[in-house]
Amino acid sequence: MRWQDLITASRLLTAAPHPDTQPLQDSLRRAVSTAYYSMFHALASSNAECLVDTPHDPLTQHAWLRIYRSLNHNAARRNLLQDRSLFSLHVQQFADAFAQLQDQRHRADYDPNRTFSRPQALYWIERAEGAIDNFMQISADERKIVAIQSLIGRRTN
Repeated sequence: MRWQDLITASRLLTAAPHPDTQPLQDSLRRAVSTAYYSMFHALASSNAECLVDTPHDPLTQHAWLRIYRSLNHNAARRNLLQDRSLFSLHVQQFADAFAQLQDQRHRADYDPNRTFSRPQALYWIERAEGAIDNFMQISADERKIVAIQSLIGRRTN
């Protein structure tokens, strides 16, 4: 799943069905939720690419998919925010946006009373896209460390 496609889908959801109307509230909620998922899948893909590289046979394809699928929403958030000050500004901004968009996704998906305006939905889409774009500019070495940080929890003893 390409994160760019999810950003595009989010933007399409913010379009009004007719020129004189507003987008449907359900569409705006789905747009915000999908913006979060663009960040999640960008991180999952980055992790797999950094730790396995491009799959070239069944074994590396299996390993790539295992890394991709091993990203856990709540653990990734917790792990990214933990020790965030050790990372570059782009990673810190990515971690912050990831947590904020996850909160907005929860509101969009689980709070039936939560509404979003079109400008609010577009803000969250742009926040996700900007954070991902900046994240993809960091060095491969730092992305590899982010992969480890986002996938592996810390022992407390």
